[in-house]
Amino acid sequence: MRWLRNILALAPCGKPQASHFAHVTGLLQWLPGRLNFTNLEHYGGRSARTHARWFARPFPFARLAVAALGALPPQVPEGLGELLAMDASFVAKSGDQTWGTGWFGSGMARAARWGLEVTLLAAVDVAEGGAYPLCARQSPGTVRSRRQACGADTGRETALDAALALLGEAVAAGAKETLGTRWVAVDGGYARRPFVEGVRQLDLHTVGRLRKDAVLRFPYLGSHERRPGRKRQFDGCFDRRHPARMARTPLKKAKVDLYHAVLHAKAWPCWLQVVYVLPRGADPETKEGVLLYSTDLDLAPERIFRFYGARFQIEFAFRDAKQHLGLNDGQARSQARQHFHFNLVFAALFWARLQARLQAERPLGPFSLRHRKRHKLEEEIHKRIAARSATGRNAPNAGAGRCRIPPERLWLRAPPPETGPAGP
Repeated sequence: MRWLRNILALAPCGKPQASHFAHVTGLLQWLPGRLNFTNLEHYGGRSARTHARWFARPFPFARLAVAALGALPPQVPEGLGELLAMDASFVAKSGDQTWGTGWFGSGMARAARWGLEVTLLAAVDVAEGGAYPLCARQSPGTVRSRRQACGADTGRETALDAALALLGEAVAAGAKETLGTRWVAVDGGYARRPFVEGVRQLDLHTVGRLRKDAVLRFPYLGSHERRPGRKRQFDGCFDRRHPARMARTPLKKAKVDLYHAVLHAKAWPCWLQVVYVLPRGADPETKEGVLLYSTDLDLAPERIFRFYGARFQIEFAFRDAKQHLGLNDGQARSQARQHFHFNLVFAALFWARLQARLQAERPLGPFSLRHRKRHKLEEEIHKRIAARSATGRNAPNAGAGRCRIPPERLWLRAPPPETGPAGP
């Protein structure tokens, strides 16, 4: 983890805090079992109270990740960080004293479940096909009250507010200047006017998916008659069953047809670069396609299609964080400690993928955190066995004078001498 320690020397944090972050991040690369304070104390050597205290303090996760991506060597291709992906995931943790619990949508259960929700922002390498987590933020919980159930405004922060705050944190960390970030890819849940306007205020563009019932209008390009009143702006609405009014671009490799045009979204309202994706040879009368959009009117339709497909790499980050890094195993209950826990898990994934990328010196492609973590665990076991054998200790808490290796068992310290084959 030498690369991590070099970047930590430039981070705006003290040496003790940087040392604790490097210690826990390296520990998560091979930690077996659950990620809680007890397990960190058992395998890491530092007390659970020490970890709990450091978890309660703020840490510049976004600045550290952006600085690491900005300091990559020349063999890493350019373009990493131009596209950011954002998505939210359900976390099955629902204690009575846990901050932020509420009803959130679970993709696995296909229903709303009581627990937590965390929103992740990741830098996507479109050429490589991988996501590098930058920072995460917990969504505010829901209030189980009659006032909110009736739809009244409670003045609380919403999930869209948390997503915009997370994006603003990355921009404040220097994502646009260091990484050249220009676009943010999101799913259909973020196709709302407050989010799109908030992204535009950050001088970024949104790439996402539109609802099925979105009202899109063609611009009027004809001549205007000399008569009083406002000039005509629109020339009919977009109909999914008749996409022939839009320009068509076939993609042979993806086996789809892209129908694209600059249309006006009535609900927002603003002009969008709209791409209607249909399978090749499909009948628009019977087959329903997917509506993609971008607020960048100069973005090519092929890139919109590719950017939205690359957005799904963030789902693999959620999978690795839950299955191998203990995203659901947090022992903390306060907002500050949970924030540190979520960001620590994704930071461990970020540094594991980045270290594998630097060692490979080529695009990674499929990345298996399971194999990498198992390999790191075997290395740690061999290292500890070798260290105890070299010092003459066969128990972790026993004194050196009481646990000396007897002469008849010196093979624990050195390999046995080679012997030839037995005689007749």
